[in-house]
Amino acid sequence: MAETSWWNRGGPQPPAQPTHAPAAATLPPRVVRSRGELEKLRDDAMASQSIEPGDVRMIWVSPEGVASALEAIIHTTRWLLGERQWAPISREMYDFPDLPVPLIRTHAEDAIFGYKWAETSEWYAGGVKRTVEWAMSTDVERPIFE
Repeated sequence: MAETSWWNRGGPQPPAQPTHAPAAATLPPRVVRSRGELEKLRDDAMASQSIEPGDVRMIWVSPEGVASALEAIIHTTRWLLGERQWAPISREMYDFPDLPVPLIRTHAEDAIFGYKWAETSEWYAGGVKRTVEWAMSTDVERPIFE
C-alpha cells in the first residue's frame, strides 16, 4: 500500500500565516511613528478606497492619482508593520524589522523623477515617499488628513 502524506489523510494542517504582525513586534529602525499610528493610516487608506477620488482627504494628489496613492500608502504601511514581505516599488524582500526605510524613500524619488522604476506611477511613488517621510518624522504631515 502506498503511503499517503499526513495532509492527504485529514491530519493536522500547517499553521496559518498571520495576517498582521504581532502587536508587541518592534518597528523598523528610523520609524518614529507608533504601531497604532501606522495601523490607523493603513486603515484610513483602505477605507478611503471606496470614497469618490475628489472626496479623499489628500490635497497633494489629483483625483486621477488617488487610487494609486492609496494603494501605495497601504503597501508601505503594511511593509513597515511587517504585514507585507516585499518592499514597495523595488519589491525586494528584507528581514523584518531590519528594513531599509530611507532606501525606499530614495526608490520613490527615483521613480518620481524618472531615474529608475519607470513602470511605477508618480502617484504611487508619491504615496510611498510621503508615507515613509511621515513614518520617519513627527514634523511631517500625514499623507491622508484626519
